[in-house]
Order: sequence, then structure tokens, then C-alpha cells
Amino acid sequence: MKNRIFIIVLLMSTFVFSQELYNVIAPEGLTVRTSPNGKRIGVIPYGYQVKITEKGEAFSVLDNGKAKSGNWVKIDLNSTNLIVDKGMENTLDSAKLYAFSGYLITQQNFIHQFEREIAKHSVLKDFYLATAYKCFVIKGDFFGDGVVDYLFRMIAPNGKTRLLIVNNLAKGSQVYGLGSEKDPFKITNYDFGVLTVVPKGTPLWSNSLNGVKRNLNGISKNEIVTLTYDAIYVHQDNKKEGGYIYRKDGKWNWLNQK
Repeated sequence: MKNRIFIIVLLMSTFVFSQELYNVIAPEGLTVRTSPNGKRIGVIPYGYQVKITEKGEAFSVLDNGKAKSGNWVKIDLNSTNLIVDKGMENTLDSAKLYAFSGYLITQQNFIHQFEREIAKHSVLKDFYLATAYKCFVIKGDFFGDGVVDYLFRMIAPNGKTRLLIVNNLAKGSQVYGLGSEKDPFKITNYDFGVLTVVPKGTPLWSNSLNGVKRNLNGISKNEIVTLTYDAIYVHQDNKKEGGYIYRKDGKWNWLNQK
């Protein structure tokens, strides 16, 4: 009888575990593999939601000398944004994707964590997190001062989607907004499916000029921007629209990525 109760409880806990949405909290993204301990196939960026469909073996890893516990979990590809490693495209089997749950937290806790941060800024009191998107929070050093900043994708009082960037300073903070009527890129709704951090040192460039597509090999060196701090990438795959956004010389800049 005890064994039967244990099995029922175990099945129920696994079911509950698999029904919740989680968000990636690993700064460099969540590694995804072809099987538990299998070959790496790609990474899910920080902040993206992940739906778990199956919970597997528990284990621990060392992260900066500290043990981090979790489980191998099977994930639903449609629930998230997997950036597939170069050369692994033909290896991708959407039914067999596994990751370590130690770098995931429940979406409820993820939201609460940043709602507390948002509450510190009175200018954001009429906005709310756009949690319908697969990614609605990212973080990075967007101003080049070595301090981690936050970017919140939020719904404005007029119903439009905006990007609100909190520049965390040594003392206090400043909030910058994209998506208003005064948007520097004339974008009034940041309804892009993809939102990620671009790590410092990544070459930034425009792959479209006067309607003509270009590749990196055809770009002159003076057109390539390389920052010592992070940038932002937005993209809408079905419309083939998007770009890099970065702060430089006291203003926001945009480079097309069609």
C-alpha cells in the first residue's frame, strides 16, 4: 500500500512539474542536449520561457565552486527560442531535447522577482510586464559602465508593447523607453518575437542597405560596430524585420537585420 501511495505521489509531482512554465536564469543561456549527458545542440537565451514535458534523473553540478542541484528535463521546443549551434541543424530532433533544470525557475517566481524591481521605479507604475511573450525580461551591461542593467518588455496604458531599459548606476538609476511617439527608430510597437542580449565584442552590422541583402563578408570594416558592452537584438521572423539596438554617444542606435 505504501509503495502504491509513493508511486501515485511521484506521478502527480512529475505531472505538476511538467505543466508549469519556467524561465532561464543562466546568464549565458541554458544548454540544450540531444539526450541526458548527450551532445550539445544549442542554447536557450536568458529570460526565455521553457515548458518541461518530462522530469528525469536528479544530479548536481559545480558552478563557480558551488553545487547546483536539478534534474535532466525534456523540453518543448515550441514553448521557447532555441538557438541551434552551427553545424547541428540536421541533428535537431524536436521530440528529443534535454536540459538541466538547475538553471530554471518557475515563471511565477521569475515574474515576482522583477515586479519587485519594477516597483522601485515610479515612472513604470502604469505599465505591466508583457508576459504573453516568450521573453519579457533580459539583462546586461547596456551602458558600458560595468553594471548590470534590466530591459523590461512592457504593455503601455495605450496597449502598445514598449521596451523600458533601466540603467542601474552606482547610485540610483535612470529609465529609458523605446516605443513612444518619440521613438528614435519610429517604432511604436515592439512586437518582435525575438528579444535577446548581444554579448559585448560581437560584430554588429546591417545586413540590408537600400533594400539589398548583404552578408558580413561584404561589409567594409568601418560599417562594423564592436562594443565593449552589451547590445540588444530584436527580430520578427515571419516578417523578416529586426535589428541590433545599442547605446552610443548618448543616443540609441539601430542596425538592420532583415
